[in-house]
Amino acid sequence: MAEAKKRILLVEDEPNLAFNMNFNLQAEGYDVVPAVDGQIALQKFAKDGPFDLVILDVMLPEVNGFDVAKGIRAHDDQTQILMLTALGKEEDRLRGFEAGADDYVTKPFHLQEFLLRVKRMIKRSQYFHVPVEASSAEVLRYGPFALNTELLQLVTPTGQHALTALEADVLREFMQNPKRVLSRQHLLDTVWGMKGDIETRTVDNFIVRLRRYLEVDPSKPVYLVSVRGRGYRLIES
Repeated sequence: MAEAKKRILLVEDEPNLAFNMNFNLQAEGYDVVPAVDGQIALQKFAKDGPFDLVILDVMLPEVNGFDVAKGIRAHDDQTQILMLTALGKEEDRLRGFEAGADDYVTKPFHLQEFLLRVKRMIKRSQYFHVPVEASSAEVLRYGPFALNTELLQLVTPTGQHALTALEADVLREFMQNPKRVLSRQHLLDTVWGMKGDIETRTVDNFIVRLRRYLEVDPSKPVYLVSVRGRGYRLIES
């Protein structure tokens, strides 16, 4: 039996760009579902899913891409989101990550680079139901947790969880630096590559997301804890 095509929700309102992306993605063998504004995108995500990837423009009619990403993340922590936008400032990229994006491409972009990013993200989406040990990749362990950074799989006492690429990168930084207090700026530097003194809630948002996997009661964390005025650290409890 032939393998089912990987499905992409393509959210882009500029007709020529949407046509070209659709054409090239289909030429790569993907099943592409188009949406021309944010409201339609949310409707199609809910009714026509699941999707392996969402390619999401920011400047959209009706509902902008940041709010579409937030709407998706309110119900789905796993589907990969690739943001596509003409906004190139660091604060715009951070806003995209805060909204739930996993990767970010700035227009204009090179077609082959774009297709390679899509291929990489589709590959990651295929790993969501693969057992964490079913890979030759290194598995990081700390306390009751095991993280496979290739398959983006986390095993905890409550079960197995699929992470996004950025969630895995943040957790890996903590697991490679157990008990060490990691500042927000350290995490922005090492995970996002954001240099300088940047005011953002990006790190805090990802800590909230990770606590959903790590903690029995995320509102009362005992593993991924806050250190007042300094940052966060991962402890064995």
